[in-house]
Formats: sequence, C-alpha cells, structure tokens
Amino acid sequence: MKAFAASLVLMALIAADAASAGPRPQRIVSINLCSDVLALELADPGTVKSVFRVAADPEDSPVADLAAKLPLNNATAEDILAAKPDLVLAHRYSSPFTLALLARAHVPVVQVKDAASFEDIRDNVRAVASALGHPERGEAWIARFDASLAASKRPAPVRPLRAVIYQDLGGAAAANTILGALLEHAGFENVVETPSSGGFVNLTIEDLIDTRPDFVAVGVYRAGEPSLAHAQLAHPALREYIAHHARAVDLPAKLWTCGTPFIADIADKLAAARDGFDRAGVN
Repeated sequence: MKAFAASLVLMALIAADAASAGPRPQRIVSINLCSDVLALELADPGTVKSVFRVAADPEDSPVADLAAKLPLNNATAEDILAAKPDLVLAHRYSSPFTLALLARAHVPVVQVKDAASFEDIRDNVRAVASALGHPERGEAWIARFDASLAASKRPAPVRPLRAVIYQDLGGAAAANTILGALLEHAGFENVVETPSSGGFVNLTIEDLIDTRPDFVAVGVYRAGEPSLAHAQLAHPALREYIAHHARAVDLPAKLWTCGTPFIADIADKLAAARDGFDRAGVN
C-alpha cells in the first residue's frame, strides 16, 4: 500500500509539473544548424515551422531528410518574424542584432552552446527538450547516446597510439574539442598539444608528419567539391606518409560540425579503427 501511495504522489507531482510548464510551443523557428538538429529530433511533428537553410543539405546536415519539406530561413529577423514563432532556437554565436530584435518583439529564444565535451552535448539536448516541453525525450536521447558511447569506449594501449584529426586548411583538433575528446575516448593519444586559447591548432603538412602519428583521421567536408582548402588533405606528402607509416579514416563533417548525439557515429568509426590496430597485433 505504501508503494502504491508513493506512486500516486509521484504521478500527482508529474501532473503538477506538466500543468505549471504551460502550453508547449507550436510555432518553432530554428536559425542555426546545431539547434536545427536538436529541434527536428525532439519536437512534436508539425511544430517546427522553419529551419536554417543548411539543415536541408545532406552534405552538412545529419537530419536533411527531416528538413527537406520545411521552409528554410537565412537567420534574418525578417524570415523569423514572418513565421510568427512562439519559440526561436538559436546558437550562442547567432547575430546579436537579430537576437536583440527578437527580444524587443518579446519572442522567447533558447540558445545552444558550442559543445567541447560530451557533457556539453547533454546540456544542449536538455535545454532544447525542456524548451519544447518534452524533457523526457531529451533524457531518452541522452540515454541512447550514453549507451552508444559506452559501447565505443576503448582503453589506452600499452604502447600509446599517436593520432591526429586533421581538417581542411590544416586545422588539427586539440584535446579540448569534441573531436579531441573522441580521440581519447577511442583509446588514442592526441599528438596535438592544447593551446592556451583552446580549439584547433594549425599544422602544416610538414608539422603533421614530424609528429609521426600512427593514425590520421581526416575531417572531410564536401569531398566531391574541389577547393584549395580540401586540396591540402590530398597533398602527396600526406598521402605518402599515410600509405607507408599510418592508418587513416575519413570522418564526414556533417556528423561532427555540430556537437550533437550524432557524434556517437564518429566514436564508432574511431573505435573500429582502434580495433584494427589490435587485430593487426600492433599493441
């Protein structure tokens, strides 16, 4: 009887919380790819009225299929207000001018942050899920994310496996980025030292080769579209080094550009690469 009474109390508290939360937003506009991903995964069908234009591009977005039939915006105040939103989802680095106009129009805004850690990803999911009136959906997604991360966790080997995640224009992920966190998660030692300013470090091809990595993960953005930035990843010296001294894997940018639970797919790729060293008896 006590257990039954306790369950009734819990149900009453849940009902009270739901009632005090007020109506869920019905006209949601998202103006940044990172908030788009979260909104389209968590919102009620039909409540997202517009997303940022990049969300519908399969080269950039892991939810392009969900965004395909939605109106797209350019993150301008004109685009946003035309949709008559009762909630706008934005990024911490969205235009201050646009955010100020929304504040003057009394439009509620929730901003996501750059995710440099797994906990940052959980924070963003919870913030958006709560704003949408569905915290339980956020917790369910986080639980799936954590289970996937647990499955891809690998121990550091006896002999360190030195690794680098290298991008267009020579950017290499330091430890205090989400990609750096993924390298460590998969059991690799990041060859990139974390600068005082944090973030990514610029490495020339020569600098990269001098670090003698065992593994090179290449962050690929629009591989089929020629550019000077992408040409650096196809540099003959880098290709020669990988062919004779290292293993490599490509990491599609759409999975890691925004720190969302989709980075679990990157963790899987890195874990599979780490397993390859074990199978080859490298450690």
